[in-house]
Amino acid sequence: MHNQSVVGGDSVQAGEIHGDVHFHRAPEERVVPRQLPLAARHFVNRAVELDALTTLLNGANTEGFVLISTVDGVAGVGKSTLAVHWAHRVRDCFPDGELYANLRGFDPAAEPVKPADVLASFLAALGVSGERMPQDTEARAALFRSLVHDKRMLILLDNARTADQVRPLLPSSPTCLVLVTSRNQLHELVVREGATRIALDVLDPDEAEHLLARYLGDDRVATERVAVRALVRHCAGLPLALGIAAVRAAENPDFPLDELVAELQDERDRLDALDGGGVTGVRAVFSWSYRSLTSEAARMFRLLGLPTGPDIGLAAAADLAGLPQREARTLLAELTRANLLDQYKPGRYQFHDLIRAYAAECAAADEEPAARQAAVRRLLDHYLRTSSAIDRHLVGHSRKFAPRLPESSITGLSFEHDDQMLAWWDTEHANLVAAVRQAAATHEHQRTWQLAYSLMYFLRLRGHLDDLISSYELAIAAAGELGDDAARAQLLYELGIPYFARKQFETAAHFQEQALGLFEAAGDQYSTGTALTALAEDYIELQSYDAAYQSASRALEIQRQLNDSHGQGYACTVLGVLHVRRGEPEKATEIFSEGLAFYRRAGEKFGEAFILHHLAEIALSAGRAAEAASLYRQAADLRAEIGNRPGHAQSLRGLGAACHAEGDNDGARRAWQQALAIFEELRDPETDEVRQDLARL
Repeated sequence: MHNQSVVGGDSVQAGEIHGDVHFHRAPEERVVPRQLPLAARHFVNRAVELDALTTLLNGANTEGFVLISTVDGVAGVGKSTLAVHWAHRVRDCFPDGELYANLRGFDPAAEPVKPADVLASFLAALGVSGERMPQDTEARAALFRSLVHDKRMLILLDNARTADQVRPLLPSSPTCLVLVTSRNQLHELVVREGATRIALDVLDPDEAEHLLARYLGDDRVATERVAVRALVRHCAGLPLALGIAAVRAAENPDFPLDELVAELQDERDRLDALDGGGVTGVRAVFSWSYRSLTSEAARMFRLLGLPTGPDIGLAAAADLAGLPQREARTLLAELTRANLLDQYKPGRYQFHDLIRAYAAECAAADEEPAARQAAVRRLLDHYLRTSSAIDRHLVGHSRKFAPRLPESSITGLSFEHDDQMLAWWDTEHANLVAAVRQAAATHEHQRTWQLAYSLMYFLRLRGHLDDLISSYELAIAAAGELGDDAARAQLLYELGIPYFARKQFETAAHFQEQALGLFEAAGDQYSTGTALTALAEDYIELQSYDAAYQSASRALEIQRQLNDSHGQGYACTVLGVLHVRRGEPEKATEIFSEGLAFYRRAGEKFGEAFILHHLAEIALSAGRAAEAASLYRQAADLRAEIGNRPGHAQSLRGLGAACHAEGDNDGARRAWQQALAIFEELRDPETDEVRQDLARL
């Protein structure tokens, strides 16, 4: 059974897991998602565009089509600010909530967000638990459309790059409204999906002055009109640049604006000499603010231009800079006050794309290469040490290969509760995957493969199979560069797991056969046994039953020699599944019973429950309903104990069938009703089947 468990149907792919397998229950009460970011404090009146959006909303449900509007314009023109401002104004029109995603279509360092990852986030917000998350984009999109059907919801998709990035995220219900922002004109959405396009232009001089007055006050703007107009010209009418310039001016109320404008002109001339193209006026505004920072804050600013993830947490920023968190927080606050950084939620920070690009320029110009590499290494170690500690705590008992981490001054974060650990993984997901890529790009080979290895359980648990595969491909290449065959073997073995989950059994077997060869060459008997067992699972699904039997039997022999209870239980379980597939219930019962004893000896409750459930199915098929009911109850209780919600529901459904076969309709009704409640909570496809079971009573 492959590492990381997926419960469904008649089989479980669980790999080497034993002991306490952690599944986490969905909350009892559904929370209406309210995901809009904070609205900007200073917002200049975009009356025409706001009216256009409101007109679209007022036309809801008139023709049965999903309402879609796109807002496009150049970087820094205020697309996101407009969309978020309007969304806050109308959020009461959407009682079922709003969903928000920054698609990062134009981030200078990070990759655009994949639709599958956005859908996973949306589905989680709508109550879909991690273990029931569909694996592929199409399935996630279909479930998303089902869950939002007939709901009054607002969906804000910010910073899209292409129509193809947006299309899987669209609902099919006309009760929803979708708002998309992009630097590109998404004509395909207009043509195919009937979207309404709003083109956002730069502010005219009067609007720009009005925005400056929000920061500086009407009197100062009126008194220094000539300087204000010059400031507007330098900022090219872009609200982003105007806001940054206004903050600098507001911090110096006694300093004449014309002197600030002259200072800005000097910076612009300097940048013009370096860059003959681009929006040099805007870059000059950034430089103006950057050079007004304290030296410590300026260093933090340019170091923040190095990471390639979409945002950064306080602890990660502190380690990036090699500072205590208290000092880092003070510097981040200075950057936030200067409008160079956005603290979009407590303790988490992000750049606007243009400012991020400028921060990276500053790092390249003002930071020595060795200092840049050291900062990146500290950040990688923050992610690696935190993620590795979580991985060892949650599943270290089942992953016996424990790499020695590189020496570092960074200790990483620690958590008291399992839920906090999973929450950190969820929050840092995109940053962690980006960190693997950055480690590979900077030739940090050891950190590349070890960080990817530490993420295997999380990415598998949450169904991020694309990220798992791409990270492991980089990891295998990195281990190869190091000549570390032991690491390559483990990585190849585990790379088969996501392919097994995708039902690409030949590919899974290909990687695990490579791993097997390396394990055998190294004389690693335990890993040889687990690889043989995993291969047996692949062969079962490929209906190569003879090969499966030979592989699992050899694995069992190896684990007997090692006297490893978990390994023997794993091999017995796979042999039991093989006998079930071959229609040999007596042999299956015998080997399952042997495996059950091994799992109990190892304290492996997940595997124990799996075998009990299968023994119950065999008993029920043979007409031994009372025995089946007893086994199903044991399996259901164990699955409830370890928090395996899908497995609990499936065993309860089996219990209902056994009670019904006994003639105990009241017992069947109770079991099926309990199963139905869980399946409904998980949005499981078996929900309708259980309703049909109940209808038969």
